[in-house]
Amino acid sequence: MSFEQHSTSVEKRQYYSSSQGPFHSANNIYMFFGGGERGEIVESIIDEIRRGDQLITVHGELGSGKTIMALVLADRLKHRYNTIHYELQTLSIGMLLRHLLIEICPRQIELLSSDMAATGADEATIEQATEQLFTALANPSSGNKPYVLLIDSGATVDAGSMKLIRRLSQYKKNGQAAIRIVLFRRIDADAARMVAGQNVINQPRHHYWLRRLTLTEINEYLRHHMMLFDFNQRDMFTSDMAYFIADRSEGVFNSINGLAKNAFNLASLEDSEQISITHLMSADVPEPAERVPTSFLRRHRQTAVLVIGVSLFILLAATLTLL
Repeated sequence: MSFEQHSTSVEKRQYYSSSQGPFHSANNIYMFFGGGERGEIVESIIDEIRRGDQLITVHGELGSGKTIMALVLADRLKHRYNTIHYELQTLSIGMLLRHLLIEICPRQIELLSSDMAATGADEATIEQATEQLFTALANPSSGNKPYVLLIDSGATVDAGSMKLIRRLSQYKKNGQAAIRIVLFRRIDADAARMVAGQNVINQPRHHYWLRRLTLTEINEYLRHHMMLFDFNQRDMFTSDMAYFIADRSEGVFNSINGLAKNAFNLASLEDSEQISITHLMSADVPEPAERVPTSFLRRHRQTAVLVIGVSLFILLAATLTLL
């Protein structure tokens, strides 16, 4: 192998295992995978927004692709709508109101300071900020482009936030919703397993479920990612490897990405240009359980028993000698 060929091989290994390699850029909209009915869900949501429908809810477990779908929607809608993307990990009526004031009527932001939003504002302040928000929605300074609010937070939607969301979604301007809202809500793993394999498009209306990928879809997902990074390596993942990933990940994006990233890292450490089923199996080894601290005597129990036994023997021998 020439020096040039060797350098290229090393560079490719480093690229695959780097932070820009395959399966690392999870929130890059150009990496969006339309399988598992994700593409159809995006189109259905856009159609509902264009018809002026109100509150739309997308349900998905941790790692199911809610964030990247929200980013794709924001990119698709940005030319026809004023898109507002709420992606803070904390969610409360105060935080949400302050976020909306900044986006829609920034001159009124003093109504709700960051400290008040974080610690919890009183009802009078919340109501005043809400009324100011409705006034701004009725007379927008940004023209006639309607607003779309995408709420993507890992936090549970509390009663106060949900009340505000519903109130906003029902506010009309010229007979249509002044602000269309897409709410991404987290569900637990058991709920996600219940919708696996079902057709989740618009069932019921305004609600969508991001189900787990099937084995066939995982094959497509792996090939899709590899094609974007290296067309010549699009078939790097064999059927056995895809089956192993499907079994370990249960079709959840985060788990698939984690296994693939770890396998590429192991292959790079071994100077291997391609990953193998062995790399995947090694990447799946669970972390050792945290050891529970034990007392000194328990850790040195055998030594303590021996010392005590010898001491008793010496004491007994000395007693017999004195007698």
